[in-house]
Amino acid sequence: MFTINTFSISKLNNAEVTGFYINLQKAISTSEPAKLGLTEVMTPYGTTLQKLIDQVYTTTGSEFTAAMLEADVKRDQTFKRIRLRLQMVDVAEDNPAIKAVKDVVKTHLLAKYTSKVPQLPYQEESAILQGFVYDLNDKLGDDGIAALGIGDDLSSLEDANNSFIAAYNQRATERAEGDTGLTLKLRQEMYALYQQICFITQYLANTTDTANAEKATACQAFIAVLNVLLADAKKRYNQRISNGSGDEEGEGEGGEGGSTNPDDSSDTIPDDEGGSNNPSNPSNPSNPSNPSEGGSGSTDSSDSSDSGGSGNGSNSGSGSGSNSGSGSDNTSDPNKPSDGGVVNGDEVSF
Repeated sequence: MFTINTFSISKLNNAEVTGFYINLQKAISTSEPAKLGLTEVMTPYGTTLQKLIDQVYTTTGSEFTAAMLEADVKRDQTFKRIRLRLQMVDVAEDNPAIKAVKDVVKTHLLAKYTSKVPQLPYQEESAILQGFVYDLNDKLGDDGIAALGIGDDLSSLEDANNSFIAAYNQRATERAEGDTGLTLKLRQEMYALYQQICFITQYLANTTDTANAEKATACQAFIAVLNVLLADAKKRYNQRISNGSGDEEGEGEGGEGGSTNPDDSSDTIPDDEGGSNNPSNPSNPSNPSNPSEGGSGSTDSSDSSDSGGSGNGSNSGSGSGSNSGSGSDNTSDPNKPSDGGVVNGDEVSF
């Protein structure tokens, strides 16, 4: 049985869910819509997604945007400077302290933290840099850091990254408070289309009809890719929550089924409709077989669910990039991929 894993994408904030839908569109295009039985659904999908992109990736010109850009430039430059210093371990063979950490620098740090890190989406870069700071302290120790002369840069990198995260969260709150409700409507429409995609591809992946054998094979491969996208979305959501930028900061999604506990890892069928947003009351799931049925609660503009449930969590559009459909989260750096990218060595792909 080929199944699509469950992750309540309603938990994602505006930028995250838009990035997810962008990467899903790329995956469908790569697999070819006709082979997946999705030719008809992709026209409204593309049109609605572009409207969501235009709504979410809009620069507010707020003071927090300026603070974000300033901190991002500083952390990118500092990361590059530290990484360049790590690349120079071969030129100091006579220094015992450097020789002691040479192998871990070359085989672990440089391989894991590639030159592509500054090009990652904002939130993913934030999480990666936190890991980088931790690994430098853990793998090198005080002696190795002192021998490489990166102590000051390491402190500057940590400060810049923390400043960026704080400004990002403050801008998310600002945007959540100014939400007009249009984003909510578009998210509901996108979720209904997403459910159609899930139901069609999962049905075809498990069909025994020989006439649809080619589609079955294509859908089976597509489901594997979709499950990777869902796992990545879940991972980055959990990272955001653990960093203290969850629903209480205006980032989360209200009105969807199930708990908002970041440890939620149920994997059966898509479950983003209806239900309470209160973790203590996850007992109001909707009918997953009908994507047009919304939850029974309020659709107040502060309720940013995909289906209009009863939760009341705000949904912040946190990206500030262009409206070209690429999902870039940084107007100053066109090389940043859409939210939802997966780091694979030196490459970034969905």
